[in-house]
Amino acid sequence: MSSFYELTVLGSGAGASSVYEGLTSSSFMLSCDGQPFCLVDLGLGVGREVMRQFGEFPSKVIITHNHSDHAGDLPVVALVELKRGNRLQIIAQTEVMQRLKQHRMAEHHQQAKPEALADWVGLPEGESFELGFGLTLAFYRGEHSELSFGFRLMDAQGQIRLAYTADSCVSTALYEKLAPAQVFILDARPKPNAWHADFAQIQPWLKPGVFILGHGLSKAKAYESYPELPLLLAGQTLVF
Repeated sequence: MSSFYELTVLGSGAGASSVYEGLTSSSFMLSCDGQPFCLVDLGLGVGREVMRQFGEFPSKVIITHNHSDHAGDLPVVALVELKRGNRLQIIAQTEVMQRLKQHRMAEHHQQAKPEALADWVGLPEGESFELGFGLTLAFYRGEHSELSFGFRLMDAQGQIRLAYTADSCVSTALYEKLAPAQVFILDARPKPNAWHADFAQIQPWLKPGVFILGHGLSKAKAYESYPELPLLLAGQTLVF
């Protein structure tokens, strides 16, 4: 019998949204049969939202890239969770992992190496990793101002259950790898941007099961200005 997976949108804030508008940075919690087991991205404000909604952190954290709105809370959370007895397993594409260890975790370098604070899993692009709960993870490169990788989650039957582009401008190569997913989440913004797809550009990819992460949009703004789009916003859940 296939497991029941759920994605909870913790935040959909853009780069500066957490600081200037109080929106939690874009992040998801993944659950299996009601049990949270993996956090996707840990940017500014995400740690607080995890504690508010779930009261604790899962041990697994996927990081798509080293921008503050996707990894800003990582150093603090890794250290505090270690002290609490929850040693995080941080999963990223190999080069992204090295950037996280060298740059994002630099504030701790005088007291501890990154390897002392967490378990690090670096994956070459396209290589499968057993995430647990019947799912395997594989990363695929996007096109962004910082090295960024989307990913897909596949079940034991070979069905791609969930895929997420992470931050990326339009990339046919990336989209074609992820589009067969049961649930496919795209990064897109209302207006054209050099490093992000915009709503008009991703229209050809929209179909049932495809969603857009509403970066930087409040619920009121999203519903008022884009009622026709399948936007994902903080507080929403998806079953996959």
